[in-house]
Amino acid sequence: MTPVSVVVITRDEEGNIERCLNSARWAAETIVVDSHSSDRTRELATGLGARVFERDWPGYGPQKNFGIAQAKQPWVLSLDADEEVSKPLASEIEDRLAAEPVESAFRVLRPTFFMGRPLAHYGRAPRDPGLVRLFRRDRGQFDNRIVHESVQVNGPVAMLASPILHHCYPNLRTYWRKIHQYARLEAEDRVGHGVVRGDRWSRAAGKFGWMLIWRRGLLDGPSAWIWIAGQAYQEWLVTAQSARLRHKEPIHAAS
Repeated sequence: MTPVSVVVITRDEEGNIERCLNSARWAAETIVVDSHSSDRTRELATGLGARVFERDWPGYGPQKNFGIAQAKQPWVLSLDADEEVSKPLASEIEDRLAAEPVESAFRVLRPTFFMGRPLAHYGRAPRDPGLVRLFRRDRGQFDNRIVHESVQVNGPVAMLASPILHHCYPNLRTYWRKIHQYARLEAEDRVGHGVVRGDRWSRAAGKFGWMLIWRRGLLDGPSAWIWIAGQAYQEWLVTAQSARLRHKEPIHAAS
């Protein structure tokens, strides 16, 4: 088997975990770090042969780093539970690692699926640089950002051609919930980094226009337009909540 430890963090992911782990059966081991799921996530993961750890939630980066620390293979592939390794990517990873690469890590494209359809021009577009997801266990660690954590790598990084598939928004209900979940986290991250600027209306309008016109989301049809409207609304929320946090005003969670 390919000398890779696939690491996944979870909480209440019974609807995703089987697809995710089944797409990683080519790897030598799979590790799931679960944050006290109330559903069948741990049971399903164990049934698919994963090594499952249950652990309190310390944040995205620290939780992923704990999983990396449990890995026994020389390479780590970090996946989210709503992601799937495409068959071409599995083959590409096997071929690249068999050739004993000099690189310490590889970036991977991650097209976003919204309501079952890929966002061709927005989401993770082909011209995007990709995300570091495959790396040598002793050369990569996630940073401690509140949200949008990334792998810090010691050594050269190359690019893989095949994608990870991101099934993050299967329906509008999930999208609405994640908009509010990530808006709060992004607001905290911006305040923590001193990035609080702009009017919420102008920033929302700017993001809408950038995605719809500049990134050519207009060409992707109605489902993409809904996605873009949601992203503009999220920017509105983030900007408003950042200002409130800066002035130490309470933020009321959406239902």
